[in-house]
Amino acid sequence: MVSALLLLAALAQAPSKPAVLLVSIDGLRPDTILEADKYGLKIPYLRKILHDGAHARGVRGVLPTVTYPSHTTLLTGVWPSKHGIYSNVVFDPLDQNLAGWKWYAEDIQAPTLWDVAAKAGMDVGSVSWPVSVGAAGVRYLVPEYWRAPKGGDDLKLLRALSKPEGLMAEIARTAGEYVNDLDDAEAGDRQRTRYAAAIIRTKHTQLTTVHLASLDHLQHAGGPFSPESLATLETIDGEVGELEDAIEAVYPNAVICVVSDHGFARTDHSLNLMPAFVEAGLVKTAAGKVTEWKAIPHVDGGSASVVLKDPADEATRNQVAALLARLAGDPANGIEKILDAREIAAMGGWTGATYWVDMKTNFSVVETGPQVRARKVGGTHGYAPSHPELLASFFIAGPGVKAGLDLGEIDMRSVAPTLARTLGLTLDTADLKALDLF
Repeated sequence: MVSALLLLAALAQAPSKPAVLLVSIDGLRPDTILEADKYGLKIPYLRKILHDGAHARGVRGVLPTVTYPSHTTLLTGVWPSKHGIYSNVVFDPLDQNLAGWKWYAEDIQAPTLWDVAAKAGMDVGSVSWPVSVGAAGVRYLVPEYWRAPKGGDDLKLLRALSKPEGLMAEIARTAGEYVNDLDDAEAGDRQRTRYAAAIIRTKHTQLTTVHLASLDHLQHAGGPFSPESLATLETIDGEVGELEDAIEAVYPNAVICVVSDHGFARTDHSLNLMPAFVEAGLVKTAAGKVTEWKAIPHVDGGSASVVLKDPADEATRNQVAALLARLAGDPANGIEKILDAREIAAMGGWTGATYWVDMKTNFSVVETGPQVRARKVGGTHGYAPSHPELLASFFIAGPGVKAGLDLGEIDMRSVAPTLARTLGLTLDTADLKALDLF
């Protein structure tokens, strides 16, 4: 009898704790949700969050609008120039890192929402959030990481990188084996959802971050609003519902926030900058590999930064400026604008870049093939955040959040301080103040 009373008392106290579930749907354009009827979408859970809570018409993101810099801004409230995650991939012109990505949380140079929640004594959980390997503030962690997704060793690697030890094996007993094959994107989201729901239900995490990636994968393949991408969004909607059920079973007063890292643009052409840099003598290659370089492009989907090996080399700087001006002057190349260092800084982009090549949104930047090429219709992101197609999403609902509140267009840097306030915390290092949702 005494034990039962104690259990009831503990359960009665649990809802009084603040809790936030943060779900990132990679590549989700806000107009997909705001105009769901236009696309015939059956997304009852996302519609309910839209109806019951607040939303942005669009979230102005970061330079470049790619996954890893954006997700890090969502957690830190600062631009890449401050948090240090300047791209998805490591700048590695000589290919010494074997195509490594920016996986490691120790590279983040600003406090995260995970950190402030953990310091406040809250248990934090995360599944497949970018730049999370070794995240000190996350107690229950399944990071995003891969090296050989087609073989079985990636799961061994993930089990070693997850924490606490044995977490993935514990969840697998009821949820099944985790899926880490990047090409099996929908099954991957299915298992990310199951693992995150298990962490919420069994570990009672007050802050849980989850990254769902299949929409991004299918939009790259067929472009935004393709039948395949709309179908997978309907599946993701059900997964959002499962996660919502899990958090509300533990914290009935939880706040649910759905975000994205960037929007998406339809593409049908590509530009390869490398032949022009090789022809100008700025890059030397042998057998398809870079052997020497004075200035080189670093590709991010719809844009490319240009890095000088010696930033003080004025002769090379002038040569690059003339080359880029010539390329941009030919409309066939699809270049929207060449950003200089001042413009890069104004967008919070990588401090290591001297110039930035931003494309028209039907062009992607590639690293192989001819200079300009017509391609099968697909989709990409990575452009400057000024393009309307690249606006990201923000939908939030929970006790006290004003129903139907339209925030207009917001800055991505406002998301982290807003979620901190929702948890009763402050993120003083963020660039912007919290949004007024209540």
